[in-house]
Amino acid sequence: MINFSKLWNKSGKQYHEYALNFPQYKRTNEKLVKIANIIPNQIVIDLACGTGLTTKEVLKNCPDVEKIYAIDFSEDMINIAKEFVQSKKVAFIVTDAQDLDKFISEKADVILCNSAFWQFQNQNQVLNAISKILKDNGKFVFNLNQQFFDFGKPERNQKILIDTIFSEMKKRGYEPSNKIKPKIDKEKIEELFSQAGYTLKKTETINIGPRKLDDFFNFFKIPATATFFEDVTKEDQKQILSSAYKKLKNQFTQIENNKWIYFVFKKIPSNNN
Repeated sequence: MINFSKLWNKSGKQYHEYALNFPQYKRTNEKLVKIANIIPNQIVIDLACGTGLTTKEVLKNCPDVEKIYAIDFSEDMINIAKEFVQSKKVAFIVTDAQDLDKFISEKADVILCNSAFWQFQNQNQVLNAISKILKDNGKFVFNLNQQFFDFGKPERNQKILIDTIFSEMKKRGYEPSNKIKPKIDKEKIEELFSQAGYTLKKTETINIGPRKLDDFFNFFKIPATATFFEDVTKEDQKQILSSAYKKLKNQFTQIENNKWIYFVFKKIPSNNN
């Protein structure tokens, strides 16, 4: 079983470098904060804050926010976030998402979660914790990309890329897992949140454009985003990526469009449940 906590705790530096040098997380965070429509004097929670990109975007767009709780289960990521953000308005907390209600006593107006919610192992428990600290009519805003959400069209070039990497792994004696998790659709997400006491207020889909090969191969250098490398030595991983890149660079220079869907859910007041 993959140890995500261990992987994220050794991913901070590479994740942060990737986020600053490639557009994916910059663009997704900009959209997340914009669609959340945060106003002055609100209390915000950045759930699975990583190295602080969402938190910094909130401070940039709404400097009069009252407070931000930046939550992540990786101490490594939080330590980088503290250096990256450096604001007295931000409280950094290391804890699992399903336990955040044990560390925050005041009610939040908005909870944001960029590129992480569907990776939580138990969304029901996370929603239960969120409900305890989100105000009535408060908003929970999150997104999913085409890895998790069913946009109805397969990503052919992405499959070729993964298959090429797996082929190089097998040449070196590794047996990569090719198990593909089923993707979720809008109806299933609405059902999950409806049962937890939320109503869907808005969805938006964005396409942040094709990702170049350099983008993908740097992304796969992050331990937590390339879990198929968990038991691969660093030297073998380097050789695998190098060989796969050489094979693909003359086949295509970029991967298909990078689609994301955003959800804004509102917590139904308890007296209406």
